[in-house]
Amino acid sequence: MRRFTKILVLILFLSSFVIPFFPVMAEPKSAQADPLVFKYGLQTNPLGGDWDPAIRLASTADSARFPSLEGFVTYPAYWNGNLSELQPCLATNWAFEYWPVENNSKGFFNSGGIKSTTLTLRENVTFHDGSAWNATAAKWNLDRIMIVSGNLTGNGNTKYLGDFWEDASDYLPFYTQSWNFSSYIGQMPSYNGMVATIPQLNGTFPKIKNVTILDAGGPNGGGTIKINYNDWASFSAWEILAGNPQHYILMISMESYANYWDAPIYGFGENPSFPQDETFKHLVGTGPYIFDHWTTTGPTPGGLMTKNENYWNKDYLEALDWFQIDEVQFVIFTADADGTAARNLAMKTGAIDFSPDVSGFNFVYDEVIAQADVTYYTNPIGDYPLCLILNCVNETYWVNVTTTNGIPRLLRKAVSYAFDYEGFLQTAYNGRATRMNSFLGNDHLYANPSIPMPYLNLTIAREAILAQYPAECADPSRNLDENSPDQDWIDVANSNPIYTVDFYWDTTSVQGVLEDYMGTALANIGMAYYDDASHELPSVWPHILGGGAMTAQIWGSTWAIAPNDIGHAHINAYFKYPGPFTVWYNLAFSYLDNVTDWIDQIYFSDSITRQGLYDNIGLTLQNYQYPWMWIGHGKFGYVYRREWEVREFEFYHGMPTIVGDLTHIKWVGWSAPIPEIPGYSMFITLAVTTVGIIYVMMRRRK
Repeated sequence: MRRFTKILVLILFLSSFVIPFFPVMAEPKSAQADPLVFKYGLQTNPLGGDWDPAIRLASTADSARFPSLEGFVTYPAYWNGNLSELQPCLATNWAFEYWPVENNSKGFFNSGGIKSTTLTLRENVTFHDGSAWNATAAKWNLDRIMIVSGNLTGNGNTKYLGDFWEDASDYLPFYTQSWNFSSYIGQMPSYNGMVATIPQLNGTFPKIKNVTILDAGGPNGGGTIKINYNDWASFSAWEILAGNPQHYILMISMESYANYWDAPIYGFGENPSFPQDETFKHLVGTGPYIFDHWTTTGPTPGGLMTKNENYWNKDYLEALDWFQIDEVQFVIFTADADGTAARNLAMKTGAIDFSPDVSGFNFVYDEVIAQADVTYYTNPIGDYPLCLILNCVNETYWVNVTTTNGIPRLLRKAVSYAFDYEGFLQTAYNGRATRMNSFLGNDHLYANPSIPMPYLNLTIAREAILAQYPAECADPSRNLDENSPDQDWIDVANSNPIYTVDFYWDTTSVQGVLEDYMGTALANIGMAYYDDASHELPSVWPHILGGGAMTAQIWGSTWAIAPNDIGHAHINAYFKYPGPFTVWYNLAFSYLDNVTDWIDQIYFSDSITRQGLYDNIGLTLQNYQYPWMWIGHGKFGYVYRREWEVREFEFYHGMPTIVGDLTHIKWVGWSAPIPEIPGYSMFITLAVTTVGIIYVMMRRRK
């Protein structure tokens, strides 16, 4: 017995030399304990934003918002703006009444304006607090948006005043006989009998005229409402119905938030006025998951949602074997290199089940796709392309404001043609990116790739510099002309630059590469940038929004224009001459009267006319004004553990990423295949080896 024990120990000892050479496999999973838990990994900055539709600020915390709250309708992936393709959600039917097609003083016919929307609401729907979804709750939600955004009682928040209240004077050339709100100019507007008191609302009108209840609904809720619009509403209709990318007009419980009918709700629970405890419940909606908490601070940042067992679509989804997840646990990682490394490891080890691979928060792609136990769903194009904003402020009335710091148009052109776009995309994104071919983004309904876009061409870039700075270039200390070799331009940049730029960039890996490529671009045209530590920031946005937009001359930004007609709202914000509410939106300070006119006309035109107007804007911005450098869309995706099956992916841009949110993911289990030596089973090989060892030992024993 003692000798047998020695032999067994020797066998185990020898096997320890063999087994480590077999591939390490993640522990196979074929079942999961009850409840079924889905671990959702996110990298995020500490601030979670605000979920309230009246003041919503986009953030990764929206991952909890979308499964909790719902709107009247939903839209299909790659929606082109066709209202007939909208799909039912909290409304089951809808009908539109249109403004008459009439001539305006601009000399064209206004068309496509929606005067009202009548909605039939879904019955047998309850909010998470048990209160009924009905016409009264629907009207309360829409009224609340107008009251809070207009600060009609003094308790509101006017952060997005311009999104819900229109300046009547903006539309003077576009009014028609039937649609005319010029009488509001110089007058204080009202909504629901409440007259506005704040000066900012003088001369405006509310986008929504009123919401009327046609049928209050019965004991099972539902009912019918009619939304009457003041504005032209060719875009506003679906902003209200499906939720625009800025606010997502989603329904919240009138019962839970009765005290906030005229006041905003801040944060996702981190705001002391709205803590995430029994004193205040967040995200009380009608959605498939009930919000519990969200925190990005403390020793265990994370969040939790639980399955809504009373969800109105539960039986249908479960009959199709979907809607299985009982708990969604958010595992939150810091928005830095350490957080990226931790998230990569968490996905490899199964500590998280899913995480998006998006701009700024990237997985190590080659490692991820090499893992047998994960599935990588590739998004064909990144939602938020990387761009550089070039400050045009010196060419507008802002030139007399002492804090401004714009750069001349020809310098903007030169920088646009000096930048190595393809080299940057290869380096920063490992080639997993595509160059932007339109100021609208490559997937926009009206994008036109035939309109030239700046590209790397130092001849064009230097011609622009020589035209902008003829005396500076000809100065004997520089002696630059069209025949000067590359090194002469670089030497001037290093010793006596023609111009030094205020360039700001983020500390993310992508923008770290951006700094290098921008430095090279500037050097190749005799320019430099201030290599100042204060210009490298964890995030440029707080600096810009705090007034830095007027002093920063070039800065990187990820941004999005919705791929369908609602993209007009973004064009309006990014490129239109400012009205009283849009002055801080056009961050390049690119104010051109012709562009403003085209943007306005888009709002009142049919799709054929819109295409020509978008093309006019593209020609002007891409080949004359150069307010932005449109660099590229990163190619990203979504990473799942193989234990989970996901309904065929349908990608949105600037919108939720999965159709049905978390309701169309189910547990299927997965066991890793056993790697084999060609022609031999691993286990047979191991068995034969072990038996051989034992056989030799037994012979020796004899």
